[in-house]
Amino acid sequence: MGKIRIYSKPPKPIVSLSETYTVLSSYKSGRATLRLTPDGEYLFTVYGDIGESTAKRSSTHKATEQKMTNIMLKMYEDAQDAYTAIQKKSKLRLASSYSVQQNVKPQGVYQWKTLDIKKPTDNETKELVMSEARNLAHNPKSSSVSESEFVKANLESVKKQRMDAWDEIQKLFNLIEKAQADRANASFKRVYDASVRAQQEIIDGESHIVDDAFHSFSNTLMVPFIIELEYKYNQAAKSIDVSIELTEDPSLKMPMKKATLKTTGKLSVRAKAQGDVQRDYAYTCLSLMYYIACNVFNITPNIQTCRIALYTARKADGICWLEFNRNRFATLHLSTLDPLLDIMAWPNVSNLKVLKTTSKLESIEKTAFENQIKSQISFLM
Repeated sequence: MGKIRIYSKPPKPIVSLSETYTVLSSYKSGRATLRLTPDGEYLFTVYGDIGESTAKRSSTHKATEQKMTNIMLKMYEDAQDAYTAIQKKSKLRLASSYSVQQNVKPQGVYQWKTLDIKKPTDNETKELVMSEARNLAHNPKSSSVSESEFVKANLESVKKQRMDAWDEIQKLFNLIEKAQADRANASFKRVYDASVRAQQEIIDGESHIVDDAFHSFSNTLMVPFIIELEYKYNQAAKSIDVSIELTEDPSLKMPMKKATLKTTGKLSVRAKAQGDVQRDYAYTCLSLMYYIACNVFNITPNIQTCRIALYTARKADGICWLEFNRNRFATLHLSTLDPLLDIMAWPNVSNLKVLKTTSKLESIEKTAFENQIKSQISFLM
């Protein structure tokens, strides 16, 4: 089983924005460049015979300033969400969507070919016999032949010969086609049966399905800091226990500045207060747990209970433990979920302090943390 390491996939960096545009005023015109830095500083340069104050009063300038402000604000929001709203990146797959009927498409059947040799017709046979009679009539080495008599004497026998020959060809062709059809349809059936078995293994939650999914998480999960996962799956009990180790402290990697709008409509960027950092850390930890839970539930509908334990680096201390069940998890709207409000609806172990101005998620000594988890599980059973 071992540890599954998920490497950091940080959000896009917040970069300066710049745009150059034309400004028209009365009989004058010029060009202006507006630059907005990640610190919220608006830098303005004018070219031509138009004044700076005139340029700033123009509708073009105001529209450009507003557009750049909105873009920069969105960059800050996205950078923040990359930590505090990780669960937005996933959606729980409904158990009903795993059915064999939905996921395994029926295979095709072999399309029989048709013999491209046409069946002899009476007219064609008669024409052939008549042609032979004419050849004999004009052959100086043969005696005189009556065309009508020759046709009357030979038509039926030639017709039978030609039909017998065509029937033999048709029989041989059908034998070849049947052999090809049997071989192709057997192959189609093998592929279909294998697909059915594979899908049923997912539905049943075979151990190798869970193992394969966890090992693929290193390529599919998107987190902005390095984590390590360990898991213990019980197929019969339809449950899984997952531990997450924060090998990097998220609070040291998350954005340390925040952007808001002033009453003037311009951007204000300032350092986060300590309370903001503490709240963001709590949101990040809980959001990560919901994100991992969702992806684990999506491995197989057999997983009905998912217990997540979050630890600090080297599992020195515990941070939070949550027990999720699939049925209630399916009712959550992860895109708008507030983990700090939702956590209390689940069996949990945490040292979460919701204060007047902030929320703190403090670590718990490892032994005490794991003993509390055992007590919780025993109580729930």
